Amino acid sequence: MKKCVIYVRVSSKEQSEKGFSISSQRELLISYAKKEKLKIEKIFEEVESAKKAGRKKFEEMVKLLRKNGSIEHILVEKTDRLTRNFRDVVKIDDLGRTIHFVKEGNILTPDSKSGEKLMHDIKVVLAKNYIDNLSEETSKGMLEKARQNIWPSVAPLGYLNNRETKRIDVDFKRAPIIRELFEEYSSGKMSLRSATKYAKEKGLRSKKGNTVSQSNIYKILINPIYIGDFVWKGVYYKGSHNPIVSREVFDRVQIAVRNKSKPAKRKHDLAFRGLARCGNCGCMITGEFKKEKYTYYRCTRMRGNCVEKPITESRLAEMLGEPLKRLRMTDERLEWIIEALKESHQEEKKYKAEEIRKLESEYEGLSWKIDKLYEDKLEDVIPPNFWKSKFKEYQSRQDKITELIEEHRTAGKDYLENGVRILELAQKAYSLYVMQDSFEKRKLLDLLYWNCTLEGGIAKGELRKPFDLIADGVAEEERLIKEKAPEKALNENWLLR
Repeated sequence: MKKCVIYVRVSSKEQSEKGFSISSQRELLISYAKKEKLKIEKIFEEVESAKKAGRKKFEEMVKLLRKNGSIEHILVEKTDRLTRNFRDVVKIDDLGRTIHFVKEGNILTPDSKSGEKLMHDIKVVLAKNYIDNLSEETSKGMLEKARQNIWPSVAPLGYLNNRETKRIDVDFKRAPIIRELFEEYSSGKMSLRSATKYAKEKGLRSKKGNTVSQSNIYKILINPIYIGDFVWKGVYYKGSHNPIVSREVFDRVQIAVRNKSKPAKRKHDLAFRGLARCGNCGCMITGEFKKEKYTYYRCTRMRGNCVEKPITESRLAEMLGEPLKRLRMTDERLEWIIEALKESHQEEKKYKAEEIRKLESEYEGLSWKIDKLYEDKLEDVIPPNFWKSKFKEYQSRQDKITELIEEHRTAGKDYLENGVRILELAQKAYSLYVMQDSFEKRKLLDLLYWNCTLEGGIAKGELRKPFDLIADGVAEEERLIKEKAPEKALNENWLLR
């Protein structure tokens, strides 16, 4: 029997405790393995978001597969259970295994056609977009809280989050040290290094118990949260929390900080600064003006002399724009992918409906518990304090469920539209690029490329997923046309089959 591993995942401990989908995923995949006559070598169960790389069980699975070449198959419920970030996509690709997305009815092999790989990568893009939208909904709530003059996030050093009031309170253990630090620094006689040493000697520690670094001391000294105000998303708010430092002391500290850390001013802003690396020595490519008229980009030579010669901005922009021509596709190609996206969209809608149904079921269960709790209270079966504590717990969870339901209804609503936008961007990338100024070109390059180099006077960029696979598909189609084999193109071209 061929060997396989099973990977199941839920996003949070809370979901795991509520039994949302770990067991159902496991049962589905075990049943599938039996049906396909695959021997299960190991089952990996993860309680972690897939949007970030570095999941423990995922890494254990990758390590096992690298070590044991006899395990050829990976079974997973659906695309977004495996990954929602491109770093892990690359890791999985490098393993060269066959991946079974059981609920989606899709099998991806190392020999899969470029169209199948493209659809997989577009699903990863849209899955990432879905969680990004969830994050956006959370951000909206935090912004609304800031507008009410309430600090909306994790309390900074010197304050503690109050779960009951949803505000921040003064941390009477660390606040006195921070107040003394401000007062000492306000004299203008203390450097950042000596301020860091002073804080360490006074016993100031992070919430994890570590000493506070010099960069974090600097952040403390310029943060208006310690005078009762705060900055959120670039906007200054009058806070409603208690200050630790007086405004007079804070103002003196700002003067002292400015006097001791005046950054060098840049004479010009350069659009492509920091975009590429030197292919010869690996240093960054920087820019400079010549005769106040011409812009050149060159290696910083941070590692010594480098043979790479400077290049003009216009030539650099021209060469980096050239690969974007490879993204243009035929109308047939575009139509095929959009149809495939529509099918994927239906799967996403089913997933959302299932998650909402589970949340609504949990909400109803809590309502029943609250009613039963109230009856027990009236009959003196439970003491008033217990009633109050459990009622608050259940009601808090119901509030969270209501938020999650609304987030699921809002997030991903543009699933299909976003997929189409990706394709349209690919189709129009080059024409958009040539029409715009250098700074708008830079924005587009940051979106489409993940690695740019300059070597031997030639600038190159590597396309991000899924744009690299769109380019591969275009190249494959062009190859078939050049071979003058229209029958073969119709039968084998992944777009038209």
